[in-house]
Amino acid sequence: MFPCSSLKAWFTMLCTQPYIGCRVGSNSHVCLSPNRGVIKVYNEDNTSRAVEVPTDITARDICQLFVMKNHCIDDHSWTLFEQLSHPGIERTIEDHESVMEVLSGWGMDTESRLYFRKNYAKYEFFNKPLDFFPDHMVSLSSETNGIMNHSQLIQTFLNSSTCPEIHGHLHAKEQGRKSWKKFYFVLRRSGLYFSNKGTSKEPRHLQFIAEFSDGDVYTLLSAKKIHGAPTDYGFCVKAQLRKGKSFPSSV
Repeated sequence: MFPCSSLKAWFTMLCTQPYIGCRVGSNSHVCLSPNRGVIKVYNEDNTSRAVEVPTDITARDICQLFVMKNHCIDDHSWTLFEQLSHPGIERTIEDHESVMEVLSGWGMDTESRLYFRKNYAKYEFFNKPLDFFPDHMVSLSSETNGIMNHSQLIQTFLNSSTCPEIHGHLHAKEQGRKSWKKFYFVLRRSGLYFSNKGTSKEPRHLQFIAEFSDGDVYTLLSAKKIHGAPTDYGFCVKAQLRKGKSFPSSV
């Protein structure tokens, strides 16, 4: 059972891996030119390293750079995390993402950080997709005509535009309220919904929560302490904030 901390955007999960950290803020991120910048990186022993990088550098490039500079063994589990201090959330920055574009969405929050640490489950979704979709949580969409078994369904989900429907219960807390309630959620290609009538999937009973084409999925730190969640496991969907973009009013 996974709790979510708001019907609009907030969900929670505990993340406890040890880490090597790097902090990027007004005093540690310096633009040298339109094409170059400097990022100060903090290690586990609190030593720091100022690294000059191109502005189009990706998360994977950063990982490779610090694997080399820290003399780490590259076992493909090194990951760059984005941690936002004010809401207390973090996420894995995908390998292809522009790090500078991520930083541009931080605004004046100088306490936000990047962390360089291992995430052994980084590619497990691709290596063992069936482990992430129990049979009782997956339904065939109308596009599949109900002709595929579970294994074929997941492969279709990974390799084409056909998307299975994922469903199950989450604990949710509406904004401004202290109590948590259990709702039936449905994840479709068009977004995440919850049912206001039991487990009904009829359109009139499904209320839209979030879509993922322009949003990121975060985990939330200290879920029980900060949000009074029933457990420390869950997730958060937050709209991307990049140059020229802003949060929608529902977030």
